[in-house]
Amino acid sequence: MSLRLINRTYFKEKENFEGQKEKILIIDCDNCPEKNSPSLNYKKCFKCILKNLYLHKNRNLSGLEIKKNEILIDKSMLKKFYTYFKILNKIKKEYKKIESVKKRYCIYQDFGCKLYNKDLSLISLTPNDFFDPILIFLSIKSKVEKIEKTDILDPICLKCSYKFNKNLINIIEYIENLDLIKDLKQILKQNENSNDFTYIYKNFLGIKGQIESQVEKVSLKEEISTKKLIELYKVGEYGLFDVYIHEIPFEYEKRYSIRFLIDISTQNDYQEKLIKDIASNINLVDLENTIPLENLIKIYQIQAIPYINNKYDFNPRRTEKIAFLSSLHKLNLLKLFPLLVDDKIEEIFLDSPIDKIYINHQEYGRCRTDLSLSIKEIDRIKTLLRLYSGKRLDYSNPSLKFVIKNKYFYCRFAIDIAPINLNNFGMAIRKLNKNIFTIQDLLKLRSLNPIMAGFIYFCILRRINITVTGETDTGKTTLINALDLLVPKEYRKIYIEDITESLNQSQFQRHQIKFKVDSVESMVEKKYSKQNQIKNLLHRTPDIIYLGEILTREEAEAMFHCLAAGLRGFQTIHSKDLNSLVNRFLYHFNINRSCLNDLGLLILMKKGKDGRKIVSISEITKMISNSNNLHNLIFIFNPETLNWDQNSEMFKSKAITQLKMIESLSFKSFKDFIAIYKEIFEFLLLSDKLNNEELLDLFDKINYFSYESYDSLREYWYDWKNYRTLNH
Repeated sequence: MSLRLINRTYFKEKENFEGQKEKILIIDCDNCPEKNSPSLNYKKCFKCILKNLYLHKNRNLSGLEIKKNEILIDKSMLKKFYTYFKILNKIKKEYKKIESVKKRYCIYQDFGCKLYNKDLSLISLTPNDFFDPILIFLSIKSKVEKIEKTDILDPICLKCSYKFNKNLINIIEYIENLDLIKDLKQILKQNENSNDFTYIYKNFLGIKGQIESQVEKVSLKEEISTKKLIELYKVGEYGLFDVYIHEIPFEYEKRYSIRFLIDISTQNDYQEKLIKDIASNINLVDLENTIPLENLIKIYQIQAIPYINNKYDFNPRRTEKIAFLSSLHKLNLLKLFPLLVDDKIEEIFLDSPIDKIYINHQEYGRCRTDLSLSIKEIDRIKTLLRLYSGKRLDYSNPSLKFVIKNKYFYCRFAIDIAPINLNNFGMAIRKLNKNIFTIQDLLKLRSLNPIMAGFIYFCILRRINITVTGETDTGKTTLINALDLLVPKEYRKIYIEDITESLNQSQFQRHQIKFKVDSVESMVEKKYSKQNQIKNLLHRTPDIIYLGEILTREEAEAMFHCLAAGLRGFQTIHSKDLNSLVNRFLYHFNINRSCLNDLGLLILMKKGKDGRKIVSISEITKMISNSNNLHNLIFIFNPETLNWDQNSEMFKSKAITQLKMIESLSFKSFKDFIAIYKEIFEFLLLSDKLNNEELLDLFDKINYFSYESYDSLREYWYDWKNYRTLNH
């Protein structure tokens, strides 16, 4: 509902999650006489904002939005302005006293006195100037300082100056304890150039990242000219988006930028105007009904095509491209979408609404971008997450995690707003394996070497439990997903996750049953908790369990409960190193020491400048009571040789020793299997990449012949290798 007030302002009402009406004042700059000014005068804009707010100060507003630049001033800042409005009349009265001093004491006409003729701004304030507390405070403070430093000999001037200064000090006392002025003092303290009013006003409203002046744009162009282009590639539907990776002198971070062109002949400014025109003529779809995002994009694209055909003369291919871009613009997703569909991006971060987006790139690591999101774009992201998750995102529930999967992207969004996020919005987006990483990919990325892969594979076939640990973003989930693909085809695999990060292997004819549980942040009922579902695994007859990330003490207890009962599989847990992992279990989760023997193989991962890799494979020792020897290292990465050292004999490891209690396994047999597995993985490391179907078909056969006999496995492998070598 909107109520038009005057040429530049109107109200917008919406209902919040508590069912209460919220009223927002909209300031529409389209009717501003300075709207086409080449650069914004923030001082004038600030004064205009406060004047409009003052006119509607009794309307209990929840926020104020500047439509042209999509600036949103929230209720907390409005309260600071309202506090100033309460003393505004006092300030005006005090100023009138200054005028009376002028008339009563000054013998110089129009107060053009010899003492203050170089600083007349204060004594010529207009009515509109009083809507700017920053101007009032700084001007008066400057005037008082000058008066106090000036030696006055004339008794008439001295008396005038005394009265004049007293009124000025009264005004300062009225306003200097306001939160507004405290904020101003903090901004001035942090900024060395306190005369930069553009900086002051932009910081004061928290809009420094949302509006760029012409000066800023010029400096950005100059910076771009110093960059070195190191890669250019295309992403997205129709190959519309060009990705540029630039190297910046003396900086480790690369610069990631996006450009989209409908075709080579189209100018950028025309393209932007064209897309905005079409988007403004697309009817908004009512999002009360849940519509998959790809369907929503398609609906808008279909709407756009008739309008384009009626107004413009484009060929069908170009029309489709323009309609697609216009639909993204309508959804306020045009900036973010290219990042979401770039499969080389692993994570996307935005720390606050005034910051720029930065990313983790698969090949170039941490990269900066020049992209910042407007308030409308941020609101659209929040709306989509609320809608698709069915969860709240408000003061009572300020954090939301949700996975969005469609034909364009597969991502886990994590959003935080106030009161948790001090800047009212923060976002982290994790890309979730739209591209499947296989064991061959990890070998080529040097995440592990062939003999380690052979040992892990041998353990997988024997259902030895594997726990992958490491810090965040070290590739733990990527590794267990790659290992999960090696599990024998006939195994029944059960997955329990709060955020679905495991792979869908239905196209590979795997037996998978998946359970989605409530996350720690949004647990509704205990019976749907992860720990309860883990305990229920005992009645579901799995061959392999996939527990995803173990986060809490209750989940750890449930995991050890299952391991003690004989279930085996894959799980991840965060830790800095192996000692930290043991400490988490023993002291943070209060797990009994003896339970740690069930963990099986412990794989520690780290991320460095040369990528993610396994830095050690180890296991808990039997004599865990001996605090100096908590774990036995089998493999460890050597940074000097950039390879892995074998620290102890695999056959004598606890995992293989326990295996020999139930399987007749000689040293020679073990050595033969490890040798041929190593040879298989060496071949995969050096050969061209197999597609996923070929790779899984290969391992299905290797699994089968591994159970038959070593001789049959060797015969199959040599036949397969020779055939592929001859035909490729």
